[in-house]
Amino acid sequence: MRGMRTLGLSLRPVRLEDAPLLHGIFLRSPGYFALIGMEPPTLEDVVQDLRTLEQDERRRAFLLFLEQVGPSGEGEMGEAVGYLDYKLHYPEAQDVTLSLLLIREDHQGRGLGRRALAHLVDHLTGMERLYAVVYGHNPRAKAFFQAQGFRHVKDGGPTLSWYVRPL
Repeated sequence: MRGMRTLGLSLRPVRLEDAPLLHGIFLRSPGYFALIGMEPPTLEDVVQDLRTLEQDERRRAFLLFLEQVGPSGEGEMGEAVGYLDYKLHYPEAQDVTLSLLLIREDHQGRGLGRRALAHLVDHLTGMERLYAVVYGHNPRAKAFFQAQGFRHVKDGGPTLSWYVRPL
């Protein structure tokens, strides 16, 4: 679009009607699913997961949008470029566990994951620790979390690693 420039990142809670948008993010991230040894979920799988999300009072999920300024100078949401999914009070009452921070493959390497994580940390009041779970053999994700101040805590089997940082 003419006259648009990216400002940053906006996060919006995901809703059931966002299933096609989230499904599109997953389809544009085939490398992630290959790393964890899975096919990208079907639209029906995404709908079912979002229904499960609605039933879990501790789980939060957000779509990540590029924030843009239009020709009038007004801010507006751009395209959906990622997904953030975490659970409050897990594994302990003062903890938060980040189960997925996914940036669409065509937008990786631009600092969007770092900005999404910083936004999350800024909004986690009253919590003491933030855990991050890395699935599969994913050296880029492990390096990302270590660069953001996380330290490796334990492996939950050959395909699951836990990282933690204080808040």
